[in-house]
Amino acid sequence: MLTMVKRNASHYVSRVFKGARIAGVCALLTLNAVPSVFAAQRVIVNEAHIEVSDQSQRTQQAALKEALKQVFVKMSGSTAVLDNAGVKAALRTPQAMLRSYRFDFDGNRTYYVAEFDNTKLTELLQREMLPLWGDRRPETIVWIAQDVSDEDKRIILEESSQSELTLTLKQTAKERGIPLSLPLMDLTDNVNITIYDVWGRFVEPLQTASVRYGIDNIIGARVYKNDPTVIPELPETVVASGTVDSLEDVLDSELARMSDQNIERDTPEGVTNSNSDISADSDVISADSDVISADSDVMKETEVGDNAALGMAETNANTQAQPLAPFTMDEFTHYAKRAGEGDFALDWVFIGGGKVSYGSIYGDTPELLASELVDAYSNYLSSLYAVVGIDASKREVLTVSIANVGTIGSYASVKAYLNSLSVIESATLIEQSGTVATFALTLVGTVDDLLNSVRLETKLRPVTDAHGESVEGHSFYWSN
Repeated sequence: MLTMVKRNASHYVSRVFKGARIAGVCALLTLNAVPSVFAAQRVIVNEAHIEVSDQSQRTQQAALKEALKQVFVKMSGSTAVLDNAGVKAALRTPQAMLRSYRFDFDGNRTYYVAEFDNTKLTELLQREMLPLWGDRRPETIVWIAQDVSDEDKRIILEESSQSELTLTLKQTAKERGIPLSLPLMDLTDNVNITIYDVWGRFVEPLQTASVRYGIDNIIGARVYKNDPTVIPELPETVVASGTVDSLEDVLDSELARMSDQNIERDTPEGVTNSNSDISADSDVISADSDVISADSDVMKETEVGDNAALGMAETNANTQAQPLAPFTMDEFTHYAKRAGEGDFALDWVFIGGGKVSYGSIYGDTPELLASELVDAYSNYLSSLYAVVGIDASKREVLTVSIANVGTIGSYASVKAYLNSLSVIESATLIEQSGTVATFALTLVGTVDDLLNSVRLETKLRPVTDAHGESVEGHSFYWSN
């Protein structure tokens, strides 16, 4: 039992790229660093590890189907794809997608490892107009403070921790294809941040302590026993909710988009979680600023077929969430209501993209909470970076200019990079002038999808003028 709080291509005349090196001087515009570039990793999206009890043929067949399900979810970023007719058909004959399999061993555990044909999977998702998420995924650091009631203390979970909560967090992230790490908690971390900073989910200390890791997406959380008889310390100031786009707002957009693609899913129950009107460089945030209204902390688990998916209901446009007045009946009613939500609670804050959002999850175990947190976060990232296919007849051909492409090697690297992006169907060189190469890109998504994908790395940076504004057209600088 778990309750979530939060959420027509034209014809081009190509010029042949001549010579091993092309001399020439390009009239360069000022190239400034792009502030919205995120640390990213490349993950293996077409492979899955399934724990098995033996190596029998029957066990392998069951594991193969489960592995393909996991890969479909990993490549799309959403469990909703498992309800698609084309995906269901593929799951009935998973051998058709299989490239190879093997068994891995970790201590007393045995894993069935299946690798599937990436091209076939991509073609299926695009043919069915389902989201396709490339192998470049933004990195995230998670700061978790856990209340260890048996020992009457609070600890910050570190990367080397072997607790069940940590292992579940990492395993779920691996299954969803999310590069996720915990802090080292060495001397540097202990100087930069305290247990009180993480427990309070204070934005500024979390950002400061995360700088050394070079990661922009930050999750801060606290896990504790859900005791409705205890009222947590009240915030000094409560920030009104609904003032910024949050993680859950984007989840709403994903639900609407998936609905447009004719994917049947249940309507999520519950009420929106609270958001805070805070910029990335804001001052200290109150530890309990998510406690804004008695109903703003509850979102029910939603079933998608036989798979659970987390959704978020939109805030009523005519209703403005108000802070809970301390020591009133509303406040005590709110905490009494938590009694039936679960034995444990996880309050989180997400910091990324210059926005901050808060929420809470209630469940029967800390491990379940960790798993559901990663699932919801994966859904959010997918809504940002996964590309929903466009019918071939309606696909846009975009012309882009890329500077610093002056050798055969750099040209090959640029073309390979462009073709590796899930939003690009094909990239064709149409002109070379000095060290500036002009490509025609056939997109299976939108221009915004392309820009979001490019921002994940620094290989391709938009060219800006002296004021830091992007120049007209789509001009980039190759910096690999």
